[in-house]
Amino acid sequence: MREIHKLPHFKGKPILLLVSEASYHAQFDHLTSAFLTQAGVSHDFVRLEQKGIYGNGHMMMLEKNNREIAGLIHNWLETRVD
Repeated sequence: MREIHKLPHFKGKPILLLVSEASYHAQFDHLTSAFLTQAGVSHDFVRLEQKGIYGNGHMMMLEKNNREIAGLIHNWLETRVD
């Protein structure tokens, strides 16, 4: 069995892993989230379509609904960052 590497420098840091529906990352970012969990990194994994925001690609802040996404990020920051 292989040793599971931990990432102790991320302990206590607020981390948001945000993925959009049509991003090229959409197919595998759940694996990034699983890796972070396995490495002992607490984080929030949010899929925009689960928040009712559909169709965005990887460059979500350049798209027409960028203010809606910015609002979601802003709300997350207000609740997670001291």
